[in-house]
Amino acid sequence: MFKKVLSVCLLSIALASAQLVDDPYVFTSGAPQSDLPVMNINHTPSNEPTFAVSIHPISMLILSLFDVPSVYMTVEGNLASHVSLITRPYIIWKDFSDSDEDLDIFLFGISEGLRFYLKEGHRGFFAAAHFKYDRVGLEYTYDGHPDKNDEIHVNGFGFGLYLGHKVRTGIFTSSWDVGFTYTRFSASKDAKDDIDEITAVGAGLDINYTIGIAF
Repeated sequence: MFKKVLSVCLLSIALASAQLVDDPYVFTSGAPQSDLPVMNINHTPSNEPTFAVSIHPISMLILSLFDVPSVYMTVEGNLASHVSLITRPYIIWKDFSDSDEDLDIFLFGISEGLRFYLKEGHRGFFAAAHFKYDRVGLEYTYDGHPDKNDEIHVNGFGFGLYLGHKVRTGIFTSSWDVGFTYTRFSASKDAKDDIDEITAVGAGLDINYTIGIAF
């Protein structure tokens, strides 16, 4: 009698185990699992580049027609979906030489600003505000009269307000912008006998067109 009761218990345990194995939802809420992949709603994949580096071909071309070398660049770093940091360095240099006279001109400038796009993705229309600094050096050398040699340094500080538009196709970008700029210049003339301080104010339009790559 005891063996029969034990056999019935073992059979019951075996059947219960088989039911647990065959029922994949026994340890869940009982609802069947979905065939759809699990997605994290907080993750938004994007191929938006972090940086873009561009040159100003029209400005450089116009200066080259007058045999004046130059480099104009725009570097854009994305800060948020609508905002980016804009850095614009530029360099112009030229040596004018004669039989006994020589004039060297060197200009270095940099513009730093924030660009605000109307839409996400750093494309389309934007507005920007910039602060700028210019450093101009003029060195005049007269071989026949060394006492007439002269050197002038000009510093300029100002700001600019811009409106423009940017397009990106793959890794290639292009943009244009037009802005109003205001700059205050201060120049010191270094000579043997005297030092003259000169100040001036300049205001006008600044027009830029850029092409480059984003990465």
